[in-house]
Amino acid sequence: MLSAVSRRAPVPSSAPGLGPLLFECARLLDEIAQAEVNREAGARVLTPALVRLLPHLSRDGIRPTELARRIDVSKQAVGQSLADLAGRGFVELVPDPADGRGRLVRLTPSGASAYDHGRGVLAFYEAALGERLGRARVKHLRDTLSDLLPVLVGWTASGAPQRGAGAGRAEARRRRGRSPRP
Repeated sequence: MLSAVSRRAPVPSSAPGLGPLLFECARLLDEIAQAEVNREAGARVLTPALVRLLPHLSRDGIRPTELARRIDVSKQAVGQSLADLAGRGFVELVPDPADGRGRLVRLTPSGASAYDHGRGVLAFYEAALGERLGRARVKHLRDTLSDLLPVLVGWTASGAPQRGAGAGRAEARRRRGRSPRP
């Protein structure tokens, strides 16, 4: 089943650091969960484009322009995805109470239910990983990621540490087989 989900070659086990491991695990879990949701629905109801929107949607609402900014796509692309979700009854556009000219997109009760269903699929795979790797290891991983999350949120809000000037250029020279400049 995994071969049907992911067509990319796995990352070599000797290469990845924490960032690439987190990215690859998240990508694969996302693909597996999408495939399961689609299998259960009997149709392709969940696409990567829609999945990028989901973490940002809520019953409180968000402006479509803010949604586009957060996922770094055009307003038109967000508009197409939102039209698809609205056509399925999962989101609705409502006036922004803070600004009568603006509109908010928010989950409908059906959308919130579908979102909860997707989280249930993820919980199923978390339990399956617990069976495979050991519940204590998965709990430790979840706890560690829970500790990591506020650090990354803080870095996003106030600025992440930066590498020293020229660090990227020296690294690129090393990859090309040249000595870094003094």
